[in-house]
Amino acid sequence: MTRALRPLALFWWSVALPAVGAAAPSPSPAIVWVRFADHGALERATPALRRAAARATVSARSLARRMERGVGGDLVAGDLPVEPRYVQGLVDRGFRVRVVSRWLNAASVEAAPDRLAELSALPFVIGIEPVARWRRDEAAFDLERATPIVESPAGDRALRSQSAPGDATFYGFSAAQNTLIEADRMHARGLSGAGILIAMLDTGFRTTHVAFDSLRVVAQRDFVHGDSVVANQPGQDQAGQDYHGTETLSVVGSYEPGRLVGTAFRASFALAKTEDESTEFPIEMDWWQAGAEWADSLGADVLSSSLGYTTFDFPYPSYRYADLDGRTTVVTRAAAEAARRGLVVVTAQGNEGSRPWRYLIAPADGDTVCAVGATDSTGLVAIFSSYGPSADGRVKPDVCAMGSAMALASPGDDFGIATASGSSFSTPAVAGICALLLEAHPTWTPFEVIQALRATASRFAAPDTHGGYGVARAEAALSWVPSTAFANVSSQGAALVLAGAAPFLRGGTMAFWARAGAAAGSASVVVFDARGRRVRTLFAGAMLAGSERLLSWDGRDQGGVASAPGVYFVRFEAPSVHLGRRVVLL
Repeated sequence: MTRALRPLALFWWSVALPAVGAAAPSPSPAIVWVRFADHGALERATPALRRAAARATVSARSLARRMERGVGGDLVAGDLPVEPRYVQGLVDRGFRVRVVSRWLNAASVEAAPDRLAELSALPFVIGIEPVARWRRDEAAFDLERATPIVESPAGDRALRSQSAPGDATFYGFSAAQNTLIEADRMHARGLSGAGILIAMLDTGFRTTHVAFDSLRVVAQRDFVHGDSVVANQPGQDQAGQDYHGTETLSVVGSYEPGRLVGTAFRASFALAKTEDESTEFPIEMDWWQAGAEWADSLGADVLSSSLGYTTFDFPYPSYRYADLDGRTTVVTRAAAEAARRGLVVVTAQGNEGSRPWRYLIAPADGDTVCAVGATDSTGLVAIFSSYGPSADGRVKPDVCAMGSAMALASPGDDFGIATASGSSFSTPAVAGICALLLEAHPTWTPFEVIQALRATASRFAAPDTHGGYGVARAEAALSWVPSTAFANVSSQGAALVLAGAAPFLRGGTMAFWARAGAAAGSASVVVFDARGRRVRTLFAGAMLAGSERLLSWDGRDQGGVASAPGVYFVRFEAPSVHLGRRVVLL
């Protein structure tokens, strides 16, 4: 959850570096990712056997989702199972294996600090890396603490419950949060999330509240304790462990007309407990990774996570802002893997906007995820909502939704309604409208869903570093046509397309899409002046084949200084791609 979310630091260690861990004064075991060198026996298998082994790791629904969204064929290799002899080799040497990850071809392992060098020297290991942890920040925790609502008489509630989807009275206390992002208009059109599977990664879930009486739960998993119970268990979980997840679930999945209605109240849900609040370091990124892989294997369409990751144990350094570039942190890379497999990943921007560290948190920096900021009921960005951009200059958050004084199912009883604030709660609201969009457009890719939200948000023409592209507008996104920008480009072709008015005025923003061609690889988008001098690098990094990026230029150079009026050129370079567009700044 987004309580105390600070920047992270990733260190990929070779064989020699883990010796630093051996000098750590703490007797506690180190928890590290152990990355394997290959896939063992499958390296020598025929293509048909490799394909069969990969397909066996996911469900028929997952494969169907990938094919429907056009991402299945070239991703199967990334699902190869981990070589079991490597995992057994770790166990035989006395290391405790916590999580095995297909996507990373790795395992998270507990090891005595003085054995890290031994671990990294194993012949089937190519390196180790610390598992990210998070320390509780009580100030941020208090922000999300629920406050009970004093309700009107029962007769008024009964009267409100007779209204229809789309009517303000139908939503009761949740009217403002649904109306702001046009979820009510989607419901009036008959969209409710039916047929869409949303995976929730959180602290745990108590589903006995009356607002969950019609909740459709198809799977649940406790990754912390290795069982299938996501509610609190006596002797295992501390009091309140499942509060936060219960609250976030109610934003999207509740259905009690006249009192509380979620944004996708007819969706199905897979509930994953991926956080342990009983220790000083409650969040473990490896459980998030396992939860994401589980969600994919089930065939989930949307993954909603109000969690984030921050500091490592001593002596491992923390992430810097520079590491929040969409490709460095482990959790951001995991979120990207989920998106590559056809899941729309919706994650919290963070609650650090009014604190000394005010920036976004991982995995909100991912370019293939939808990072959600928080506003009040009028659409004004909340002071606590974390700032962007990403370290490589991309607009973040992607969109915002109401996150101040959100109406929630009371986490401590089975009937009450409460309020709380945080981007933890704006996130599932947007996850719900993503489900509505997929219900209406089942073949949209994750990129298209996120682009539809960005391109129709309230500030698309003038995004900023606090509210991103603005408040999400679900009904407007429903009418967005992905093919419009690339109408004259083949499905496999590359393109650089202006998406805003041209010329544009100083103080405004020029937006455009860059789409890679049939080949994946390194790409860049750079602004040059009429004399060929580099003005601003808007993007530099890897792009997947056929993937798209929504970019913008605010008329400033690399140092933030406003450029002089004149003619400029935007150049897009990628494998076999050399495209340019002329823009005029007035």
